[in-house]
Amino acid sequence: MATFVTALLLAAQLVSAAPALDSVVKCLSSANVPQDVPGSAAFSRDIIPYNLRLSFTPSAFAVPTTVPQIQKAVSCAAKYGVKVNPKSGGHSYAAHSLGGEDGHLVIDLKNFKEISVNSATKVATVGPGTRLGNLALGLYSQGKRAIAHGVCPGVGVGGHVLHGGQGYSSHSHGLAVDFIESAEVVLADSSVVTASATSNPDLFWAIRGAGFNLGVITSFKFRTIAAPEDNVLFYYPYVWSRAQAGPGWTAFQEYTAGRTTPQIPIGLNIRFVIVKDSGDNLLFLLEGAYHGSEADYLATIQPLLDSLNAVGGLVEADVVVKTVGWLDSLLYANSNALFRNWDNGEKLEVPFNYTAHATFYAKSLMTNDLSPAGVDAWITRLYDTGPTNSRNWYFIVAAQGGPTSVVPLVPNNATAYAHRDQIFEWQLVDAVAPPTTFPDAEGIAWLTPFITDIQAAEAAQGKTLGMYYNYADPALSKSEADQFYWLDNLARLEKVKQKFDPKRVFENPQTV
Repeated sequence: MATFVTALLLAAQLVSAAPALDSVVKCLSSANVPQDVPGSAAFSRDIIPYNLRLSFTPSAFAVPTTVPQIQKAVSCAAKYGVKVNPKSGGHSYAAHSLGGEDGHLVIDLKNFKEISVNSATKVATVGPGTRLGNLALGLYSQGKRAIAHGVCPGVGVGGHVLHGGQGYSSHSHGLAVDFIESAEVVLADSSVVTASATSNPDLFWAIRGAGFNLGVITSFKFRTIAAPEDNVLFYYPYVWSRAQAGPGWTAFQEYTAGRTTPQIPIGLNIRFVIVKDSGDNLLFLLEGAYHGSEADYLATIQPLLDSLNAVGGLVEADVVVKTVGWLDSLLYANSNALFRNWDNGEKLEVPFNYTAHATFYAKSLMTNDLSPAGVDAWITRLYDTGPTNSRNWYFIVAAQGGPTSVVPLVPNNATAYAHRDQIFEWQLVDAVAPPTTFPDAEGIAWLTPFITDIQAAEAAQGKTLGMYYNYADPALSKSEADQFYWLDNLARLEKVKQKFDPKRVFENPQTV
């Protein structure tokens, strides 16, 4: 009898604890919130993740067109204990905009795509569902304005900006997150507030770097800048052996750390893209954008080119140096149409029902210039395992910071973004072409030691390295994500989360 009663109690607890998933769909319907009904063609289409390696099924999928509808959607989810995730562009590497696990309510913000510039203040009002390519076109069409942001045109403004927003102008003009003047936010209790320096300043601090933790951003106010008219795009391909790569990498570090004469200028945005070449050699493509004249660019890049050319391996026939306008600089930086046959065919203008998919596993790292031991660990791992990996891996290491960059002019604790004192943003990707299935165990085991080897070498020098949430790594535990994404800002973030979302309505596996 006791066993039977215990079983009944456990069954009752499970029933009461399980989210009333169907009830959320009915609640949205009763509240007249537009939605993709589970089982419909629209639902099946809209839950396909950007990263096809991951697949999650939300319990409900709201597609609001107004702020009150967002409020009602949040209220429905909170009422039935279902977690909420906003989706602006859907490019989360870990599919966090779909919940990062099954059973969440997704609030798709694709209808929130306003782009308007106040002609007097030059402040732009922008919806979080706006795509970066459309943002660039919209701002430029209204007085040739711009903000610094990434170059992938299909990425949504919301997630990109809220967690940093690194791109081809970061060194010169800062991160996208630093252009936010205010934001309208729907909170966990369904209220609507403004977050700015003078209104809810603790919330404003937190959304600038960790916005997904705290609510649904329905609108941004961005300061804008005059779009740079002269932009020098450059490509220098170096094919290096293992023996060449160490000295070449060290020369790159010396330049980006400001230890050459002349120093790297504020107008120069530079990175290495590393991919396979022939045999045991690898291609290190030095590329980027300089805002200014070609003559000034050539003078300021020369110390780096001298050092790299001493190492050798430059494929001179494929060098490109070309001055273009602002919009073309963003177009070509993404499409690579100026370099070899790398043109991906993407345009800046993104259609409303844009979809793009890839299949990959990615990791990130934020570092200053590596110690000699760190360089050795990095190059050793790269050449020991890179040439024999037959998948479509690529690594991008961008110099966002350094002594002449705008990024570290904002103190590290001034926003939740925790990596301003680091020079390099590393994006390491191992990929296959769809419809090939990614070999999860093999791919994760191949990529992870690149990070752990560098971490171990730098830890011996007393350095703790962070990671970049916009390249979210679902293999990290929650405690690892807390540590690496937010570093010294974690404790303050936890307090803000408790204040504005004490019942943890907004949640994914790596939420603070």
